[in-house]
Amino acid sequence: MICRIQKFANCSKGFTIIEVLLALAIFGTAATVLTFSFTNSIIALKRQQPNRHWESDLQFVRRLVLQAKDVDTLQEGDEVDTLSSGEISWEAEIEPTNLIDYYKVTVEYEIEDAPEGMDSHTEVLYLLRPAWSEGEFAGDRQELLQDKQQKLNNHRQATGILNNFP
Repeated sequence: MICRIQKFANCSKGFTIIEVLLALAIFGTAATVLTFSFTNSIIALKRQQPNRHWESDLQFVRRLVLQAKDVDTLQEGDEVDTLSSGEISWEAEIEPTNLIDYYKVTVEYEIEDAPEGMDSHTEVLYLLRPAWSEGEFAGDRQELLQDKQQKLNNHRQATGILNNFP
């Protein structure tokens, strides 16, 4: 631009000092933002590391709970040594629901070396036809089946559907 105003033929083509300083300021700002973002992501990953171990240990114990073969073992619970959370003890409470072969299982965990505020954990699992349902809950299952059959017959009689069948 200066070359056009002065109309000199041998103007050097290059950046002015202001353009260079402006480019350096933009580059410095971008580098600072990227550095802080990278640092914050590394800090967040380090904070998550212990929680991942805790979650995997809890998932391991949950798998053991779901594989229990009888009701007594499930209700009494057990103690399991884990790799990173120390010992986890658990016990469960089983409640039949109004649906056939569908159970509500409330599991309480006590975790020895858990992160702060996570030394106990409770979760509710809903199980469909678990292996242990054939034993103690077989009578409950039969009662539910009879109940449902009676309700269905009552409904058929009330609507007149039963009269149409021979």
